[in-house]
Amino acid sequence: MNQFLAILSAAAFLFCLSVTPASGQSSGSKVVVTIRTPPEVFVSIELATPTNSWSFRNSYAGALGLGDRIRGFQANESGTSLSVKNLAAGEFRLASAVTRVSYAINIATRSTADLPHISWLTNDAGMLLLADLLPDLPEIKRGVAIDFDLPEGWQVCSPISPVERGFLVSEPDKAVFMIGRDLRVSSKRDNGNELRLVTQGERRFSDKEVLSDGLKVLHDYERLTSLKLRFTPTIFIAPFHMSGSNWKAETRGSTTMLLLNSEASWKNWRNHLAIIFTHELFHLWVPNSLQLSGDYDWFFEGFTSYIALQEALKLKLIRFQEYLNTLGRVYDSYLSVSDDKSLLEASESRWTSSSSAVYDKGMLVAFVYDLLLRRESAGASSLADRYRGLFAKFVDEPADANEVIIQTLTSSPATSEFSKTYIESVNRVELERMLPPLGIEVNKTSSQTVLQVSKVLRDDQKKFLRTLGYRK
Repeated sequence: MNQFLAILSAAAFLFCLSVTPASGQSSGSKVVVTIRTPPEVFVSIELATPTNSWSFRNSYAGALGLGDRIRGFQANESGTSLSVKNLAAGEFRLASAVTRVSYAINIATRSTADLPHISWLTNDAGMLLLADLLPDLPEIKRGVAIDFDLPEGWQVCSPISPVERGFLVSEPDKAVFMIGRDLRVSSKRDNGNELRLVTQGERRFSDKEVLSDGLKVLHDYERLTSLKLRFTPTIFIAPFHMSGSNWKAETRGSTTMLLLNSEASWKNWRNHLAIIFTHELFHLWVPNSLQLSGDYDWFFEGFTSYIALQEALKLKLIRFQEYLNTLGRVYDSYLSVSDDKSLLEASESRWTSSSSAVYDKGMLVAFVYDLLLRRESAGASSLADRYRGLFAKFVDEPADANEVIIQTLTSSPATSEFSKTYIESVNRVELERMLPPLGIEVNKTSSQTVLQVSKVLRDDQKKFLRTLGYRK
């Protein structure tokens, strides 16, 4: 994959416990997670309201058959075990409503593509995501009290404040717990922002460097969006042997999970991690700080990829030619497949098709949009200004994502038809036509597209390119 794509004792800042089950937790749903023989997890649940229908997610982010991992589902009421019907994968029905059930779930790692979207566990570490460990019930979604019973020497870490020896989780679908042996915990505060970090194992980078680079990215994104996060972000970094990949990441709620292949041949680990942060940490804002609903992956993945590329350039993690090289590689990837769906349609089928349109076309459309704004305003306005407008309105106000994002993007005369052309319709992106008038040559070889700054630039072209980050 190309290059783009004072530490404090954290006991009081990030909550890591060596735990056995607590007693006397608050009323409501109660969960105990027990681990004795990884990768199997034993879960027991007590609800406040009886139910006879227990359903679990069977798919998430392209990972299928999650319900098949559940074994030994049992229901017990007043000391009597009840008959259970397994209607389908992850679907259980009882003759009468109960408040107590238990089951085992095998969360052995499966394909690399499933990581880190779902829970996984090895002999020494794991990530527990309550969204696929717990049943999909309204009472559970309203919050749970959860305790952990782990092997000797293991810890559980979470940005959630502990209660007694467990945790009260208000949004289970967003909750992530890192568990394992020898977890290292650290935290740093700078410019009014705090970042927390949990790592495991010996690494070729220091925790101090990770926190410092992460805080730089957070600070820049706070200025870009004009929104200070309402939570303290946490990064979990775990070693993981992956075939065909150096890293996998996902940001859920306030937590960024990063799995690193310890055999990766990166020469500059710090630089690579910082580039990963430019994308993943922006997800703390988009979509995690917006109250928007619907399928808008084209925006929170594709547009985020472009924002991250610009951030990497701004932080001097890459040079301007690498910025162009990255766009050239994305363009080649985009041209290699059929462009037969609008971005709205591609978002709806992101996990059910092999198309990379959400990322590739979404990123290129963001690039084209940014160029259009900068050209219209003589460099005074950019895509970043649209993010500020979005966050000014929809941090607390629920809305349909595609509707309000399109409305925000088409708010100027020069962009009024942009959505119909590139987002709502099937129209190809043509960099060969768009870039030369701006001072960027598009050269096609037999194997790749090469973007480069024209050897001779007019003054207006040079001024325009400097707004993008060109420095000559």
